[in-house]
Amino acid sequence: MWNMNSLKRCVMLFSGIGCLLLAGCGAGGSDVTLYDVSGTVSYNGKPVPFGSVMFIADADEGNTGPQGVAEINDGKFNTAQAGRGVVGGAYKVIIKGRSVQGSAEDDEGQSPAPLFAAYQTAVVFPEENTVQEFEVVGRRSKPGVSVEE
Repeated sequence: MWNMNSLKRCVMLFSGIGCLLLAGCGAGGSDVTLYDVSGTVSYNGKPVPFGSVMFIADADEGNTGPQGVAEINDGKFNTAQAGRGVVGGAYKVIIKGRSVQGSAEDDEGQSPAPLFAAYQTAVVFPEENTVQEFEVVGRRSKPGVSVEE
């Protein structure tokens, strides 16, 4: 017969094994090749001092790759230095810019105030390291997402 302590240990053991197996089977596994994206981001012709560039795989276009991200510093970004690259294919790119350096919490609408409303565009990346230039145009607006066509 199983006593309660033996049953608890057995459940914990199998739960732990299950977690280890699942951890090795995610989309971020080693079988996914990521390519670095670097480049520049400007706003009204001037480098964006600080911010972030998010690369969201466009499932509507058949891309099921992982999300990429890079930090903007003095108008430049590079996923190889601080971020995560892309698999290639169609991506929605969301750019957030600030005049002063902030933290991840700042991207969630805290302070400091953004230079512009979150800016979105679409890019099809090749399956190789890529250099991309982004120009955010327009004036500072109410919160929302501007879309470049």
